[in-house]
Amino acid sequence: MLLLDLYKKVELRPFIPVVAEFQSRLAGIEDECEPLGLSFEKEVQSEQEIFFALISQKALAFDVTNEIGEVWDIRLEPFSHFKSRSKEITFPFMGCNEQKQQNISEWIIALCNWEGSFLYSSAKH
Repeated sequence: MLLLDLYKKVELRPFIPVVAEFQSRLAGIEDECEPLGLSFEKEVQSEQEIFFALISQKALAFDVTNEIGEVWDIRLEPFSHFKSRSKEITFPFMGCNEQKQQNISEWIIALCNWEGSFLYSSAKH
């Protein structure tokens, strides 16, 4: 889903900064493990659908780990930063972790722009 698509649906506009942040944080992950980039299985029409699509991203079902046991957290840093300080990265599948999903849900809600100002700059990191 392109950010332009979100501008077209007023209900989805609060999620523009979230999608931009997901794109930024997941950049480069497909080079390491192809299916883990940001993707949407179908076109989303509502806040509920986009929220579910974001919380269900494939990359979130993995504990991306480096050789010293650090686990990448999308909320704390872009994948590219984690990769740059890691010699070896593994992608153990962890499935749905309730606490991780709760933390990411709260992060998504915090990133939403509920105020309606959509002159969002992706330079905020």
